[in-house]
Amino acid sequence: MQNYSRPLDTNKVVEDFLRHSLLFDYTQEAKLKDIIPKIVDGELGVSKFNTENQTLSMKDMRDATYRDDKVRWELRKQIVNELYSKKRLTNDDRIELTKGGALPRSPLKSDRQAFILIGLPASGKSGIASLISDDYGALIVDSDFAKRKLPEYKSHLYGASIVHEESSRITFGFQDPNVSNIKSVYELAIINGNNIIIPRIGQNPESVINLATVLKVEQNYKVHLVLVSLPKREATIRSIFRYAESKRYVPLGLIFDGYGNDPSHCYYYLRCKYDGLFESFGVVLTVDKHPVYTDVKGHSPVLKYNKKDVILQLP
Repeated sequence: MQNYSRPLDTNKVVEDFLRHSLLFDYTQEAKLKDIIPKIVDGELGVSKFNTENQTLSMKDMRDATYRDDKVRWELRKQIVNELYSKKRLTNDDRIELTKGGALPRSPLKSDRQAFILIGLPASGKSGIASLISDDYGALIVDSDFAKRKLPEYKSHLYGASIVHEESSRITFGFQDPNVSNIKSVYELAIINGNNIIIPRIGQNPESVINLATVLKVEQNYKVHLVLVSLPKREATIRSIFRYAESKRYVPLGLIFDGYGNDPSHCYYYLRCKYDGLFESFGVVLTVDKHPVYTDVKGHSPVLKYNKKDVILQLP
């Protein structure tokens, strides 16, 4: 089966989606002035650049300073080194080349603990990841960090789509040819046994199973599964506000129709069927800025996040 995601490529379709599917009166929000045509533009741009003109292999869309392949490999090496040597900034959106990394703001630990976080876009995964990172001394292995360091990310309206493949390789590993023999952020962390956090959507249980199996069986990690839970309506609305502020567009139909309830289904399927693969399970609800855990099995990190003094940065 294939996920269905409605195309939001005309003003009328977007208006109907916001009013009738989301039951959201965007006209009452000053931040969302002129949001309808912006959503249409974002939708059209993503549909084009998700399938072509990726900076990984195509020079045409690369920034002129980093267009040459030799220079590009040096840039990729620099980004890996920065992510693996610099501490996280308090705001992920401020990450750029030479500024910010993926290390915790507390000392990095090497206890071979891995935390797989699943949840919808804009559900609060980044906020929960930041909390776990500092509490457990864990490096965040997230391709979104690498995206922000690539020059095309900010220079183009659809920069996130243009650098998608390249940022993924920088984070999780290059395939041949790897002329500079660069180790990715993930590979460096595994070699050194660092505690790591890997955020995922969680739409496919098989991919989570494969990742957890590699970490546990091949790399001798203790693997924890965390669901960052937020209803798809709220996640979609948050994505609209985030797009208005950051210009980072994630297809709204993909969140509401495509991913929908998949992260929750994935979590509970794995909790029931793959208990032995994970060290712990935990669900944290992020409806407001104070997270609340709603399900725990084993010594899950979400046990720490049921306090009024824990505050998330949400879209």
